[in-house]
Amino acid sequence: MKDFEKVFLAFAVLLLPAVMPVQAEEYDLTAYLAKVQQNNPDLTLAQKELELARANVAQARSAFFPTIGVQGGYTRNLTDAMRSTPVASAPGGGPLIYQDVDSNYDNELSLGIGVNQTLYDAGAIASYNKARKGRAIREQSFEAARLSIQCAAKKLYAQARLVLMVVEIMEASEHHSNEIYQSTERKYRAGAATELDLLMAEVDWKTKAASVTEARKNAELALIAFRTLAGIPVTEAVTLTEQFGELPQIPESPALDKVLASRPDYRALVLSRELSDIDRRAAISSFLPTASASFSYALGGMGDGGSLTGDYDFNSAQLSLAVTIPLFTGGYRLARLKAAGIEQEKAAVALSQRRSGIESELIELHLRLEEAAERVESARLIVSTAERAVALSQTAYSNGLTTQFNVAEAVNRLGEARLGSESAVFEYLSAYYDWELSGGINKSLTNRNIQTE
Repeated sequence: MKDFEKVFLAFAVLLLPAVMPVQAEEYDLTAYLAKVQQNNPDLTLAQKELELARANVAQARSAFFPTIGVQGGYTRNLTDAMRSTPVASAPGGGPLIYQDVDSNYDNELSLGIGVNQTLYDAGAIASYNKARKGRAIREQSFEAARLSIQCAAKKLYAQARLVLMVVEIMEASEHHSNEIYQSTERKYRAGAATELDLLMAEVDWKTKAASVTEARKNAELALIAFRTLAGIPVTEAVTLTEQFGELPQIPESPALDKVLASRPDYRALVLSRELSDIDRRAAISSFLPTASASFSYALGGMGDGGSLTGDYDFNSAQLSLAVTIPLFTGGYRLARLKAAGIEQEKAAVALSQRRSGIESELIELHLRLEEAAERVESARLIVSTAERAVALSQTAYSNGLTTQFNVAEAVNRLGEARLGSESAVFEYLSAYYDWELSGGINKSLTNRNIQTE
């Protein structure tokens, strides 16, 4: 083998992985939702907020445990501290005789331990209850965020499927228009078609080609959003494999109380109202005294020269109780109590407002589902009629009873009907996913009645 051939073969082997088609990753709806739950950054942030709330509970709980401290020290006195000290008195009760005496030791060693325990603190109890309630609110908020993102993921999957179907329909229409143009061009050269027929066929084909380009662009943009929501690399090829078949039937309107009990965002508001009750109790408890107990034990030793202890040793133990009664805080406690009452009223209003909003939302979504179901049924009938029209036009063209442009028109109308049908299906699925979220349920597409085709 020549050197040139060896170099070319080596280059081809290195280039082969780059030119080979990339295997597309397949995603059905379940796999995509799992990917979203695993990689969505908004869910990750919500999870971190929940972990922070749990840490706050542990922090508030620490107020009920004793605090223990140990302290030790060593001092080396480099100079003697001389103190004038009476050592004797003159005979017969005369004046005292003073002498400078060394009052410190060369080495001083001490060790102590202290324990402090809060016996009663209403503020600490309230803080702990607030932290626990805050954690419960975060748990409900996380669940609400998870369900909301899951709903968005379902709708985005359906949207991506729709735009890919649009591309497929537009490509089929463009291919048919191209065939008609080529056929008309052959007839024009043979003198069986006019120049006007040729120009009209060319305009129709190029218009369809431009529509295909736009549809491909829209599909790629939708797939970028599809990948981003699930944390999929934007360069990864994806294939949507979910086959919806029949659509879920229109659900029965559930009882409002059942819906409210199953909605995490509403439960979070209920917990927020309970949190305002805790704040009010905490404001009242600020008028109560606090009690604490402490115990300390210390020992030490002093010595001169090379001795750390021995010349003078000591130890001590103390137990103490303390009660603090707040008398006057400049009106702070009264203002806090009033503010807590206002927060209670705000929480009650917000809860009532949310209840009314959910009730209205359910009614609107049910009406939207009924309208979308009628559109799906109507679009299905239009597709069936358009398919029948294409079959009749092709038969008439074969018998010489109509022109090829009439066949093309029938095919175009069929494409439009299929686009309308796919759009109606997407609208119904979008409304159904919103109803799942609003109704506080989370289930797969099981009950199926309405035909998509």
